Amino acid sequence: MTILILLLAISLLQYGPSLGIMGSIAISLLAIPIGIAAAFSLRSRGSPGPWLGSIFLLMCGFSLIVSGMAMFSEGQTLQGALYFLLGISTFRRFPTLRSEAFLRWYSGSVNIPNTGGMLNEGEVLASCPECHSILAVMPRELNIGDRCPNCSGFLVKGPL
Repeated sequence: MTILILLLAISLLQYGPSLGIMGSIAISLLAIPIGIAAAFSLRSRGSPGPWLGSIFLLMCGFSLIVSGMAMFSEGQTLQGALYFLLGISTFRRFPTLRSEAFLRWYSGSVNIPNTGGMLNEGEVLASCPECHSILAVMPRELNIGDRCPNCSGFLVKGPL
């Protein structure tokens, strides 16, 4: 995502200087070091990891939406619409990072909400690929027909 934001900032240089374009470039360039710090912090399970990740997602989403609207107004209809949709989909990842279950799992807590206090033997937390709900699943027992209890979407995409 950080590379995408850097490419976005570079691609916006071709448009005339407007407040939206310049603001999007500035936010994109500010998001790059935050994204790198978030990646390292999340990987090492540092305490600012979810917070930095959330800030990075908000900055990326805002930058993509503003860029999409600016491109749309410059006549780049398809590219502007795609950037706008990408910005909207970025905001969909935000609730997962702010989820109580994720934060407890991230901090190493054994008490996970909505799992009766503990995960059973062989269970792990996973997110539904459709609605991003956090679920306790047994990876060895998943099959192609298993569905999410929240959205009824398939939990396994493609062949195992």
